[in-house]
Amino acid sequence: MEWQDGELDAGGVRIHYYRRGTGRPLVLAHGMSDNGKCWTRLATVLQDRYDIIAYDARYHGLSEAPAAGGFGGGDDLIAVVTALGLKAPALLGHSMGAATVAHAAGLRPELFSCAILEDPPWRDDWSALRQQAQAEPPNWQAVPVDQIIEAGRKQSPSWHVDEFPAWAESKQQFRGPADWRSRPLPGDTNWRGTGGGLGVPTALLPGGSSARGAIVSADVAAEACRLNPRVETACFAQAGHNVRREAFAPYVAAVSSFLARH
Repeated sequence: MEWQDGELDAGGVRIHYYRRGTGRPLVLAHGMSDNGKCWTRLATVLQDRYDIIAYDARYHGLSEAPAAGGFGGGDDLIAVVTALGLKAPALLGHSMGAATVAHAAGLRPELFSCAILEDPPWRDDWSALRQQAQAEPPNWQAVPVDQIIEAGRKQSPSWHVDEFPAWAESKQQFRGPADWRSRPLPGDTNWRGTGGGLGVPTALLPGGSSARGAIVSADVAAEACRLNPRVETACFAQAGHNVRREAFAPYVAAVSSFLARH
């Protein structure tokens, strides 16, 4: 089964989405500089049970990159769900996409059945990561895809080979706002308020390896569960920030189990 492409309007911004599978609706929100097709490996496992919608956030993939404004967040996700007429979809997001999912689930919990957050940007001290974010990234738009894939495989040798084609394509497609590096990082917002305000059953899935860039610490995960009884957590010790890419089988098992219960 292949992705079927479509487009919709989110508050005057054109959003591109991909759809495959049959069953209960499941909306996937990718991380910063990824695109919707970066969910392909997971989608192939879940497509016999779920109607999967993965969309490109604004400034990413084939979606529009408006001259002004931010990344859209939960408002764009809500626009996707309402435009497609999805009934009580489950939500799953990674990194920036996890922040998007949490935002949407706090704004309009009645629209969704549950939420899964793969290592969202929840932490108190962002000093080290802020320095990384301010560094000038490679100009991937000028680099051939095969060279981006080669760089990615050197950087992340544990990733499955199937992860790299969409990942490399997404790097070429990312067109962030001119001032995006100087904006506050998603984690600069009040994660405690966000986590405490989640109005649907939520699974928090952090990585356990800070060496691989895991963001959510054990203390943060425990506090999120204390603040909100709807939140449960499972840590993947061998994984970093890209949990599904570094612990695929246990990640799929955890996602499948949670969705089966909610």
